[in-house]
Amino acid sequence: MVENYSVIATFDGTADDVLRAAGFSRTMVTGLRKEAGLIRVISEKDGAEKTVFATAKVYKGDKINVSLPVFPVLYPESDLKPEFRYIDEDIAVVVKPSGVATVPVKSHYKDSLASILGAEWGEFVYRPVGRLDKDTSGLIAVARNALSACRMHELQLSGGIEKKYTALVRGLMPESGEIDAPIALSSDGIRREAAKGGKPAKTLFRRIGTLNGDSLVEFTLLTGRTHQIRVHTAYIGHPIVGDKLYGDGKDGATRLMLHCSRLAFPHPTTGRTVEAEDPFVIKGYRKSF
Repeated sequence: MVENYSVIATFDGTADDVLRAAGFSRTMVTGLRKEAGLIRVISEKDGAEKTVFATAKVYKGDKINVSLPVFPVLYPESDLKPEFRYIDEDIAVVVKPSGVATVPVKSHYKDSLASILGAEWGEFVYRPVGRLDKDTSGLIAVARNALSACRMHELQLSGGIEKKYTALVRGLMPESGEIDAPIALSSDGIRREAAKGGKPAKTLFRRIGTLNGDSLVEFTLLTGRTHQIRVHTAYIGHPIVGDKLYGDGKDGATRLMLHCSRLAFPHPTTGRTVEAEDPFVIKGYRKSF
């Protein structure tokens, strides 16, 4: 399988410099250097077309056509069908159920989001943008080609992807505030903890409702640490309902009550804003409820 791309050079330079400026990753460009025939240049000056290596000189206005070999995978088909909140040829936003792994690892090869998407797409290249914990539900973006994946990765690194989470936490949280506590790996090598010497971590929160003495809270991450919301809520004495790792496991919940409810980002090709929402519907969250 081959993915094809076209880029108009915006400056004089080598083809790989122009492609890097257009959003191609260093890894992609390095791969293009290793094989002949993957890059064709149409001269803006006289219309002549030639096959070049990535190190060839190109000029402003030249059209660079790239053929990128990709290797799709046929994942074990899930009984679940994907719920899309946005989809086009470059990017999709899908709802990940709780209990489903984002990435197909050995222990969750047949029950990952890749298998759910495979039920719709068949054989494909899986390119999730970020991750959600297995027990966290909600929105996740999936790039549908290599260039979109590169551009979305850069957006994520620069903080250009807006994410909001909704959670049911134990007890009555304040109306709003900020949790500023560094996060480090705990001594058990599995959990994280708020600790001096950890990586900086900040979480904004806003209480949006109450239910049976617990608080429904919207969270915005200012940093992206592993388990950040789970660690921070436990740190201030309001662990997420259903969190067996950071709570006491005595709340009777049937799942972790954490959900990514909003994603917003510039489209990787057009630049226009993509907004996707999936409200957290709380229904029968406790065995005794």
